[in-house]
Amino acid sequence: MALFRNGFARMVAAFALLSLAPPAYAADSRVALDRVEVEAKENFIRLHVDVLDSKGAPVPSLTAGDIEILANGKPIKLTDIEIQTAEQAQEPVAVVILLNASRGYQIQGAGEEHGTFQQAKEGAAQFVQRLKGNDMVAVVVYRESVPHEVVYSFASDFTQAKEAVLNYNVPAADLNPENNQGQAARERSLLPEFQSAVKKALDFFNDNLASNTKLATAHRRFLVIMTDAKDRETRKDKLQPKLKKMVEEKIEENGIRIFAIGYSPDDEQYLTLLQDIANVSGGAYTYVANKDGLGQIPSVFDAIATRIKKQYIIKAKWTELPDWGDPVKGKDEANYNIGVKVKMKDGAEAEATFNDVRLPLPSLNWVKYLKIAGMVLGGLLGVGLLVAFIVFLVRRKKAAPAQVETRQAYDGPARGKLVVLAGPLAGETFPLIDDVTTIGSMKGNTIVIADGSVSRRHAAIKIDQMRYEVADMNSTNGVLVNGQRIHKVFMKDGDRVQIGTTELQFNLK
Repeated sequence: MALFRNGFARMVAAFALLSLAPPAYAADSRVALDRVEVEAKENFIRLHVDVLDSKGAPVPSLTAGDIEILANGKPIKLTDIEIQTAEQAQEPVAVVILLNASRGYQIQGAGEEHGTFQQAKEGAAQFVQRLKGNDMVAVVVYRESVPHEVVYSFASDFTQAKEAVLNYNVPAADLNPENNQGQAARERSLLPEFQSAVKKALDFFNDNLASNTKLATAHRRFLVIMTDAKDRETRKDKLQPKLKKMVEEKIEENGIRIFAIGYSPDDEQYLTLLQDIANVSGGAYTYVANKDGLGQIPSVFDAIATRIKKQYIIKAKWTELPDWGDPVKGKDEANYNIGVKVKMKDGAEAEATFNDVRLPLPSLNWVKYLKIAGMVLGGLLGVGLLVAFIVFLVRRKKAAPAQVETRQAYDGPARGKLVVLAGPLAGETFPLIDDVTTIGSMKGNTIVIADGSVSRRHAAIKIDQMRYEVADMNSTNGVLVNGQRIHKVFMKDGDRVQIGTTELQFNLK
């Protein structure tokens, strides 16, 4: 079986939130394609898909009539479609739960009955109880002086794991340390090292995957974090790029998704770091506001466990391979962007894409070629017409400008345009003619930008009743609108779109 993991530009990122309170950012995607597997000998393709309702919870049922599987945007002919949840298929998961046990998460005053850490423990215990069979879990905590402490190492005894979590307490000496350092050093020591804790948790995950055969068979892997994301690096603008880069490097090899829960009893400025690393990994971020109360935290853990266990596994057999992929040099394979389109029960339609999946090249189809031969012989009977048609095409080709220039000279109904401000095509103007305009470095896109910073299928602009939506097609370098990285967003007149080194301005007229 060949397994393909998305590049982390799949920050694709486009996952619906599980928030109990209004989310920290807008998540407009209700479908997330997490994993694609191909069994070439059996002609099977297998997709792991999150399908969420309008509130961000897994839809209770999905049928073959609700879905369409695509290769480079075109439907694949399929048969024997099977749809199960991961729980029904007994698909094992591997999870590391990382909890913040710092002083800021402990009971702060005499009137408090439960600290944040206590609620996080109860949530983690509830999460663990949802695991079954060959699932494996580990629980890790961090605090000011300890960036990594294993509470329960990888195993499948979920009762023992639950007890280990609930019985864990920070040593009293760590809660009330004697510190003879100077004031500045003492204040710094009272801050945890969130970045180091995430790094060590991912290292712990990867080290165990390399040494634990049973763990390695669980291909669905998750890091679940609850924290306020505070760090000794007090400048968030310095911490943010470091943390994102570190997470990208650490999770690329083993395809770990991060589900992050953000809660802070005082300073919420660091919580956006959780949103960033969740997006980078293709996971999801949940924001819990102070007004919702600590009692809501266990239900957030439970919602994440439900989403993980209710992920759909779609298995189907192809009857005919597509022949419009990007051939792989030296191999009988072609690269495709595999997508899944889902019709929701409420009438909405959502789609997700997984990049760079290799499918075998189609075998020789004699029926197809006999049909072609028949068409050629039939064409020879009308050779005069054919010659006349060829002459017409040659004259038209000489008279007409190149395809891109034709688009630039388009004088039809105004649907908007893109003006290239910077990059290899600076000064060019592209009218938006089609319902969907694709942008990338690969031939076949509506707008082709031959630049190493642009992915083969980098972005797409969809026009629907004069609403212009730009979407990142899981590109390597992402798409920025007015300087902000996006997954999907509706554009307004004058917005600037950054694709690699190319900057474009969207104008309605």
